[in-house]
Amino acid sequence: MMNFDEIRMTVEEFLRFEGEPDQRYELVDGRPRPVPLGTGEHGTLLGTCGAEIDRRIEGRARCRVQLVSGIRVSDHAFYPADVVLTCNPRPRSPITREPLLIVEVLSPSTRADDKGRKLDDYKSLESVAEIWLVDSERRAVQVWWREPDGWSGRDFVGASSFESRVLADRIALDRLYRNTGL
Repeated sequence: MMNFDEIRMTVEEFLRFEGEPDQRYELVDGRPRPVPLGTGEHGTLLGTCGAEIDRRIEGRARCRVQLVSGIRVSDHAFYPADVVLTCNPRPRSPITREPLLIVEVLSPSTRADDKGRKLDDYKSLESVAEIWLVDSERRAVQVWWREPDGWSGRDFVGASSFESRVLADRIALDRLYRNTGL
């Protein structure tokens, strides 16, 4: 097992980093950090969120949904976001340019980081207009919207729905959580 406390690198070096086999990583403060693989519910939610976004961007020629997509926050921070909407031309690198909407599916092992530092880092990106934090243990989604004077967020639970400003449509939690047993 590698000692990640001793390793410091830039995003460019990180993108060449191979690490341990069958392990996914993110880069925080120049240090690679293993990212636990999600449960079956995590994967199902990733797919349904991507599908719901994709249904609503039909006809937007340059827009596309990317799953497990690389987000560069700074020279020393890079995250594999669960679902990303971008309307930029297809990149020739593992970095998504100008993400517009980011979705993170919260797992017990990633919840604190996803709702803390990672959320703050995503909010710092000028192109990001909306962020969804989708819980993998209960029917709950926290949605953040960029406002003219900062960010505002709201929690949605159970069978509720929320307005996605980026998608200009309502998103029903029943659709996001279909086939999950939640």
